[in-house]
Parts: sequence; structure tokens; C-alpha cells
Amino acid sequence: MVALVIFGLFLNSIIASYLIHKGDNLFTRYYYIFSTIWLGLSFNLCLVALLIAAIKVASFSFGFTAPDLYLKILFLGGALLISGIGVYRAFYPKITEYEVYIKDLPDFWKNKVVVQLSDVHLGPIYRKQFFYKIIEQVNSLKPEAVFITGDLFDGTESEFSWMNHPFSHLKAPSGAFYGFGNHDLYLGFNRVVDLLKENPVKILDNQLVEINGLQIIGINYSFNSDFNLEEAILKQVGYNPDRASILLLHAPKNIELAKKSGIDLQLSGHTHDGQLWPFNYIVNWAHHGYGYGFFQEGDFSLVVNSGVGSWGPPMRTAARSEIVKLILRKK
Repeated sequence: MVALVIFGLFLNSIIASYLIHKGDNLFTRYYYIFSTIWLGLSFNLCLVALLIAAIKVASFSFGFTAPDLYLKILFLGGALLISGIGVYRAFYPKITEYEVYIKDLPDFWKNKVVVQLSDVHLGPIYRKQFFYKIIEQVNSLKPEAVFITGDLFDGTESEFSWMNHPFSHLKAPSGAFYGFGNHDLYLGFNRVVDLLKENPVKILDNQLVEINGLQIIGINYSFNSDFNLEEAILKQVGYNPDRASILLLHAPKNIELAKKSGIDLQLSGHTHDGQLWPFNYIVNWAHHGYGYGFFQEGDFSLVVNSGVGSWGPPMRTAARSEIVKLILRKK
């Protein structure tokens, strides 16, 4: 019976994913949302089942009785509670603030606020109302610039007619800058460019721009294992490792190469900090301790954002979705 349920869940997720890729309409969208939430709930049911098994082993070992009714309530109620909290944490981002000290920071940028967004995953789940709410939150921080470090889109072709000008509401005097993530590339490079063409966002397609003395470099996500980040940075026309720089790189990889290239601040995302517990521990191990948070190593700083949206289940039990506020200080 359990095997049939697991197979049914697996099959249901495949069908929902197939249908949403074939066409985005009310039925396919809500079916997809239902299937992803059900998948997250099922995972949490498994976690609670492990807890109950541990309680039963403990009751046998230490000679106490765990009433079956209470265990059944814990099984269903615990999973529902965890999942409900997870959904809330996915749709209501927190603001995380860091102070970043950068050597040779131009006077213009001293004590200025910038904002990092990552992994919004716009698509069948995260849509217009959610995104406008995010823009309002960003505006409330009064940023000088906004940096978007990939996966603005979920990778699924959805109904994007509302994407004609949401960024026009963004208030960032020095601009908004965007580097591609892997899910953006699943949707298609040209498709993303087309969706953003009426929006005041500068796409940094392996490109450097200098804004008031600050070098901003956007490097596209690469699927190649032999990708040479150092070469990609140093090849940028006009790049000077002795001047202040910010690197937008979707995944927190090639950290040593970024340091070697003279980057002062790297902004990344991609990991979601595991999204569902206990995957945060696996993600942190897979990224060599750079799974989430703020890291200062000499003159190099790294921010790994947990992301605004989510992938798969719109549920976060490991890390709440976040918007990162950075205050730039001169070192």
C-alpha cells in the first residue's frame, strides 16, 4: 500500500510537470501547485514517521507506553503544522542585513544600501501579486542599486503577460543588474531577454559595467565543469583587479578563483539553503561550507542568498525566503 502511494505521488508529479510545460492555464497551474504542495507534505509525513518510529523504539527500550491515538495525531498534525509553517516561510520573505567592507570603495558608494535578490522563480506559482510585493519590500529599503543573481524565472514557460513593466516600479537610482541562473537558461536565454526587454534591468551577459567607479560583473551560470571563472573575469574589457568590484555569480562556486581574480564581493544564490530540512546540511557539505550566509575572508566577501522563491514545493522548512540588504562600507 505504501509503495502504491509513493508511486502515485511520483506519477502525479510527473503528470503535473508535463502538463504545465505543455501549457499554462488555470487547471494546469493549480494542479501543479497542488502536486508540489502534496509532494512537500508527503516528505514531511515521512520525517514525522521517522520521529514516531524513534519514539516507539524508545518506548520499547525504556518501558513506557506511547498511546497510538497520540502518535496518529502527531503523525498527521505534525506534518500539517510543519508544512503550513513552510508555506508561510516561502511566501513571506525576511530582510537579512549585512555590512560589507570593501577596500578602495569609491566615495559615491560609501555607506550606500544595495539589495540582492536571488532565485525568485517566477512561473506557475510565484506570479504578479507576489513579485509586486517583493518590489515594494525592496523599495522600502531605499537601495542605490539592486543586484539579481539568477533564477528570476523558474524555467517553465508560463503566462507572462504581466511581465511587461513590473521593474518600472523599482526605485534604485543607479539601476538594477541581472545575471543568468540555471533555471533562466532552462526557460531559454532569448526568452528571458524578450521578457525583460521593456523593463529597466541591465542584463549582464558575461559582461562588466562600471557605475560611479564600482565595477559590476555578471557571469552567466555555466553547465561546463571546466568553466574558467578567472579567465572569464579577467577577459572583461576594462576590468581592473585593483579597483572595487562586485561579482554576480549564481552559484557559490569557484570561490578561490574569484579571490585570485581580485573580486571584492561575490553575490550568489542557487542553494536555497536546502529549502526543506534536512537538505540544508547536504547543501552546505556539497558547497564546501558555503551553503548559505555571509563570509568575510581577507579582502574578499561572499553572500549566499537563500532566495526569494522556491523550487518544487512552495515550502521552506530549512531556511525562510529572504531579501538581502547590504550596507557598503569602505575598508
